[in-house]
Amino acid sequence: MTIELIIGLVLLGIVVGTMSGFFGIGGGTVSVPILLYLGFGIKEAIGISIMQMVAGSLMAARVHHKNKTYVVQDIKYFGYGGIIGAAVGAVLVKVLASTFLEWLFLSIVAFTLGRLVLSNPAPSREEVVHRPLYTLIGGGIGIFSGMLGVGGSILMTPILVSFMGFPLKKASAVGLFFVMFTSISAFVSMVFLGLINFQAGLIMAISSIGGIVLGIWLLQKVKISHYKQILVVFYIIIFIITAYKLIMR
Repeated sequence: MTIELIIGLVLLGIVVGTMSGFFGIGGGTVSVPILLYLGFGIKEAIGISIMQMVAGSLMAARVHHKNKTYVVQDIKYFGYGGIIGAAVGAVLVKVLASTFLEWLFLSIVAFTLGRLVLSNPAPSREEVVHRPLYTLIGGGIGIFSGMLGVGGSILMTPILVSFMGFPLKKASAVGLFFVMFTSISAFVSMVFLGLINFQAGLIMAISSIGGIVLGIWLLQKVKISHYKQILVVFYIIIFIITAYKLIMR
């Protein structure tokens, strides 16, 4: 591995980690295309990205737990549902057409994005605390994670804000917590299949930890109204990129 490639992985890890901590996302949408540009194959790029997501989400969970952003005893049920849903999604992907799944996912993203745009940055109603419902939500999002190989946080945040009364920043943090479950599950599977480049993945994973801390720090500092505006713009960009890929294929 060349020094240029190592530097590229370090910088990418810091950038993706910062975005993950700030937006509450896994980061694969950003890291995989850049890893391809750096010369990695698609399967290798996905494996490196997943390894980074595991490290980043674990670090984020530690920081948010220390900051008392959420109560783990409650929100862990999102993750439990995600594990079950991802398994169901893996089965459904063999039955349903991939094009149908992708357009269905895009439609749900568009709907939840619209709800996020119309929602108040500060919750207008009491936060819903219901563990069985958390499991169902996590399971539903987990199905798409299993079918399409996404972390699921892009769906989690708008749903929690629009329908569950979660504050926006807390919803983003819970979204990244959810990624921890789906990424660990994917990582174990890819290790078993021999698809992980541990050297490159470790470099990027370690680098992303500092970025995660920086991203969470920025999340705490930014005003909630400004954060909503930034988050909506970011989600719109992701939506446009995803739609473009589907239309131009």
